[in-house]
Amino acid sequence: MDIAVRFVFGGSAVVASYLVSLFVPWKSFAGIFAAFPAVMAAAVILTGCKQGSAQAGEVAFGAVAGMLGCTFCVVGAVLLSRLFQNWAVGLFLSLFVWLGAAVFFNNLTGKMKKSGQDSVRGKRPIL
Repeated sequence: MDIAVRFVFGGSAVVASYLVSLFVPWKSFAGIFAAFPAVMAAAVILTGCKQGSAQAGEVAFGAVAGMLGCTFCVVGAVLLSRLFQNWAVGLFLSLFVWLGAAVFFNNLTGKMKKSGQDSVRGKRPIL
């Protein structure tokens, strides 16, 4: 069931971005649909159904790091593709940029979240 839901959400987003790229003269506009958070939506839905709203919120909160990492991945893909004059190499290397940025932002948002919890308990937040 999990795989089917992820397949439908993710596959639909990929098909939609391809169809938009066929019919819209502005090819970069299709990139908006390529960034559709289908995988995140599927993960939140499945987590919510199986583990409840609190855990679904945790997954959604963690998606912030992944989406910020996507911003760095896109910039990295553009710059690295131009640097190496090869889109495949640039795209491959940009995945490592995404991973590094996502891990960084995951750690950062985790610290911010803990800091907010500490301030609720009366402790001074550490930034």
